[in-house]
Amino acid sequence: MGTDALVRKTIQAQVDAWNAGDLEGFVQHVHSDVVYVTPTGILRGREALYDAYRGDWRDKPGGELTAEVEDVIDHGGVATVIARYWLSGSRDDRAGWSLLTFVDGPDGWRLIADATMRSPG
Repeated sequence: MGTDALVRKTIQAQVDAWNAGDLEGFVQHVHSDVVYVTPTGILRGREALYDAYRGDWRDKPGGELTAEVEDVIDHGGVATVIARYWLSGSRDDRAGWSLLTFVDGPDGWRLIADATMRSPG
């Protein structure tokens, strides 16, 4: 299986875990040194990401996530992904674009950088 298929499989595993309310399963596909760039700031590290999402999910689960991969660019052990996402049924429904970076390692492809842009309105 090539990089494109493996990265898409990893993203789908994250979406499936999110939709099952399995936050641990979602972050399992995230590199320990992940950097998330969000509209409200930067999160560094898997534990910080997990803590942020766990706090968000305290009152209401994460909702239904849908992701559509537009492109996977293979850089040899690193892949850049351009994807659209939709989140509904959460405390904060939204849609937008994500620029993602995945790295290949002993445990497979892991998300190491995420810059998510929310669509206006």
